[in-house]
Amino acid sequence: MPTYEVRGFTRLVPLFKERDWPQPMYYESDQPLTANQLREKLDIKPEDVEAVFINRTIRPLSTELQDGDRISFVPPGVPTIHRFNLGFYDVKE
Repeated sequence: MPTYEVRGFTRLVPLFKERDWPQPMYYESDQPLTANQLREKLDIKPEDVEAVFINRTIRPLSTELQDGDRISFVPPGVPTIHRFNLGFYDVKE
């Protein structure tokens, strides 16, 4: 069974606290998932995720996850210069 290490940043931190999820949270799945499918299973609204880091690299939400991957969901609202430096100024999918 694949297991993923999951984190939420900025505006997602309160959601994790509200749901009593640790940071990081470990999520076990009975099948491989994409980052977007993981977001859905965690019941995080699509509008609350602008970008996803997988193993510290910005990736499309359609990326298929591998066992042991570290996933960080980033909500909208990161200032422009940081968006460019982090590499998600134009990432969607």
